[in-house]
Amino acid sequence: MKKNIIIVISVILLVILIVLILPNKEIEDSKIGENNSTHQNIYDKDDISNRKEIDETIENITIKGIVELKSNGYIYIFNGQHFGEYGLEMEEYSTANINDKKQECIDYCTSEKYDTTYIQEGDILICTGDLIKYKHATEDSNSFDTKNNPIIILKRKDFEKMKKETINNEELAATIEDYYSTTGEIYIKYDISDKEYKLPFALKFKITDGIKVNGDLAKGKEVKIHYKDQNVSLNKLEIETIEVID
Repeated sequence: MKKNIIIVISVILLVILIVLILPNKEIEDSKIGENNSTHQNIYDKDDISNRKEIDETIENITIKGIVELKSNGYIYIFNGQHFGEYGLEMEEYSTANINDKKQECIDYCTSEKYDTTYIQEGDILICTGDLIKYKHATEDSNSFDTKNNPIIILKRKDFEKMKKETINNEELAATIEDYYSTTGEIYIKYDISDKEYKLPFALKFKITDGIKVNGDLAKGKEVKIHYKDQNVSLNKLEIETIEVID
């Protein structure tokens, strides 16, 4: 009997001991978790600072880009065009974030002066200043400091007119920037040289059985294109014939 009482008391003491130990262990585990979280946060901050560490600064250069976004004190320019979810990059353009300091802007066509409130998405910006590239960052993180230089703005509507004039000149050769034979998708690039600037643009089409193709389509080849109706908007153009220039 005494032996059974001793066993019962021992079990009760063991349970009490476990109850006392577990909360302390949970607290310790919680502290460890907090410490790990703190270290993780520190790591994340260090990682962010690394991405903002300057890798290279190219001073006093002129870049061009199409305005993709204007928000939160920044103007983001892209080095190409988007076609829905797909895009085409062009070496003549640059990708960068420009600090919106309400700096002076000059209209490309009229030479009239404005500030950055004149800038809209789809415009082309021509900027002179310093291009800043960061370590551990993609090209779309580049910054551009215009310093005291004005920004030249080619308004979207004016660029569209230039595109139409180019399309109407059927003797002007274009370049196949990309061609996907499996899907028939083709990207045609036209080079516009106006004043002292190169201002290329691209169009995307789908090659169908109704299009007459003279020659083999391949990336990098020059072509001359005849459209069914040149008087429609650019996004409604249809190709009638493509002649590959050997």
